[in-house]
Amino acid sequence: LPSHTCGNPGRLRNGVQQGTTFNIGDRVRYSCNPGFFLEGHALLTCQASSGHGASWDFPLPVCRADDACGGTLRGQSGIISSPHFPLEYGNNADCTWTILAEPGDTIALVFMDFQLEDGYDVLEVAGTEGSSLWFTGMNLPAPVISSKNWLRLHFTSDGNHRQKGFSAQYQG
Repeated sequence: LPSHTCGNPGRLRNGVQQGTTFNIGDRVRYSCNPGFFLEGHALLTCQASSGHGASWDFPLPVCRADDACGGTLRGQSGIISSPHFPLEYGNNADCTWTILAEPGDTIALVFMDFQLEDGYDVLEVAGTEGSSLWFTGMNLPAPVISSKNWLRLHFTSDGNHRQKGFSAQYQG
């Protein structure tokens, strides 16, 4: 993309995007349909980034059903775990957590426990250098370091075979 634009940050499932220009200084506002609430920042601003590029100041928010798991986590440190951990997580789970640190900071995510049904239940981690990381199975993943001031974890499980799940500590 040209250096003066951030590009479209994306559309929200079950939500609305207001704003159609994506140049430095432009803003995009998000809201959710009835029955859903916004996780993350409603207002994104296109900012000049180091070098000659531009990027949005926050990740795309998520519209979550009122009864869903996940959430936005702020603060220097905390723990994220799958639903009902250390008991088995439920079938057909779909959880998204966003960890937000101060601008300029990065986030370290260290797994303490990890047991997912191999190949069917998956934890995706976005916000690192390159593409998303995908974890499944019984092996404890290596620590993850963000490349920005946020990390997004998306956990999904299929319709059968439940496991203990995962627990991870994060620190800004």
